[in-house]
Amino acid sequence: MIAMSTRLNELLLDENAHLGDMMQKALRYLNKFWKQLFTYRKDGRYEIDNNIAERNIRPLTVERKNSLFFGNHAKAEMSALYHTFIATCQMMGLSVLKYFKNLFAAIAIGRTDYENMLPMTICLRKAA
Repeated sequence: MIAMSTRLNELLLDENAHLGDMMQKALRYLNKFWKQLFTYRKDGRYEIDNNIAERNIRPLTVERKNSLFFGNHAKAEMSALYHTFIATCQMMGLSVLKYFKNLFAAIAIGRTDYENMLPMTICLRKAA
């Protein structure tokens, strides 16, 4: 770290260094956040990487990218609806597959009391 810091300062101070705009921008960014970048070394609660956060946001970023190809607004709304149900089931600890099987079976037999077929309603009913 000491060698990296020294080299960073040398590059930032060297006016004769032939660095491209992007390299200069990257060096200034590194210098600006130097202390924050190495906080994990002083505090054991921090990790060196952010893989946990990356794994948690991956479904959202994939969905955002896929949403470019829905074809129309109605299909995008339908996808958002399904993903809301899926996320709610996951938060409630319910099996997504089991929930959708029960939901579609209930709709197929003519049930229309949809507010009683929501994941959170089912979860509340189970706890009572």
